[in-house]
Amino acid sequence: MDYLAIIFSPTGNRRLNELVGFLLCVSALLLFLALASYSPLDPSWNSASVLTGAHAARNWIGVVGAYAADALLQFFGVGAFLLVIFPTLLGLRWFRSSPVQSPVAKSLGGIWLMMFIPALLALLPGQMRWLHVIPIEGLLGRVVGDFLIHYLNLVGAYIVCATILAVALYLSTAFSFSAVRLWAPTRFAFVTALWNRYKDWREERAKKRQQKELEQRRISKPVVKTQLIPSRQPQPGMQPIAESELRATGIERVLAEEEASKVAKPATGGILAESLAPEVPAESADSEAHHPAVNARADAGRKAKTTMPRIAGGYKLPSSSLLNVLTSNRRSMPTNSNCWPRY
Repeated sequence: MDYLAIIFSPTGNRRLNELVGFLLCVSALLLFLALASYSPLDPSWNSASVLTGAHAARNWIGVVGAYAADALLQFFGVGAFLLVIFPTLLGLRWFRSSPVQSPVAKSLGGIWLMMFIPALLALLPGQMRWLHVIPIEGLLGRVVGDFLIHYLNLVGAYIVCATILAVALYLSTAFSFSAVRLWAPTRFAFVTALWNRYKDWREERAKKRQQKELEQRRISKPVVKTQLIPSRQPQPGMQPIAESELRATGIERVLAEEEASKVAKPATGGILAESLAPEVPAESADSEAHHPAVNARADAGRKAKTTMPRIAGGYKLPSSSLLNVLTSNRRSMPTNSNCWPRY
């Protein structure tokens, strides 16, 4: 524990901390160059080759880099590149003189990542090799993968391996799903902006298409086919209506009805009837007025039908019953001048 505290806790001397951090970053850079420039033709622990002046080591870090890269890739596979990330992060901590929080948990998480990332690669179908020579899972990944498959089968091995990797990621980093929800929108805001622009473009395109369809409908007039409808044949027993009666106005119809009623029955009174009637002596008229017939009833005579005013255009015509009222009033008035009061 004290050893881990010394590694993960910088000293109080800032210059010393910067020096240690700088050396760690340089060591990580040398290791990355050695792994990236690995060549199976270079001398290593499992291959023999003669180096001459014309045939030097192809590794960028020379013979030391060739031996170190071959050993790490043979044992860890591509997981050896994690050994570049860990010293780099630790060197940055030393350079800033900031201690590492919970060093035990971070060390345990780093070890699990080194073990189970190659194991997960070993569970994948097929045989993939680094530069067509070294298996990408390495010796450690093959051993751990075979152990998981032997006791848990393939499905169980996938589940356990993924679970341990998730726990190792939680231990070695400050990763959390709640932080991802806040981190992703800020780091990938351009993706959200592109998606919004794509949605706006689709909406605008749909509006333009609808506008074009509407304009085409307005331009193309509907074709209406004309159909000849046969005229109605008059039913038997019905008299055809004259064209003059169809086109007659309201006033003309009223006058025609009144003329027809006058022709149908004799005139019983009115101005025209009195003027055309023969003159009757005053004495006989006076005697008839004072001595009416007993056998005649007042309600026995035929009365004219009362009709409502007719409307012709925007004017109301008086009803035909007013003529009968005027005639009856004229008959009831005395015709003898001697009956009028004298003053």
